[in-house]
Amino acid sequence: MKHAEQMYTYCKERGYFSGSDRSFTLKLFEVIEKYLTPEEEVLLCFVGVHNRRSATSNEGFYAYALTNQRLMMGQKKLLGDDIKSLSLQSIQDIRLHKDSTTALLELHTADGPIKIMLTEYESEDIYQSLRHQLFHSVDSSSEKGTPPESAAEQLLKFKEMLDDQLITKEDFEKLKNEILS
Repeated sequence: MKHAEQMYTYCKERGYFSGSDRSFTLKLFEVIEKYLTPEEEVLLCFVGVHNRRSATSNEGFYAYALTNQRLMMGQKKLLGDDIKSLSLQSIQDIRLHKDSTTALLELHTADGPIKIMLTEYESEDIYQSLRHQLFHSVDSSSEKGTPPESAAEQLLKFKEMLDDQLITKEDFEKLKNEILS
């Protein structure tokens, strides 16, 4: 995806909150579109409340787009745009905390967590899609000449997979022994 309209359609087809108000959502995704580089492609996108600290303390609605190069966060301001980005390698962990009607998606980086409030309905799909695309994107970038993961990074990745019940304890032990030998 390269255009705001495509990002809006992506959200609408998945039933995300960001697919509910076309005009508002397009303004946010237009910020992302404006700052994409020619070789960048959006893999997944959504809208959430940025850096939620409490029920009354946050930075407002932002568009989020995971590209093949980075995670972009954009907001249309009265005067200009606010655009932030994280390299894919800087995202150390992703967590999801749900309550009755909302959910908090946390992206953990060395600089601290980024907290994004989502609706409970869309949160699990966004969380799973983000984890899948992020690990897939990081794996793909390794094949394109970036330094290979250290043994510690590999072990952490496999431990997360074990914690998420994507692999069994036996598989984890086998992989751990292969890495450490």
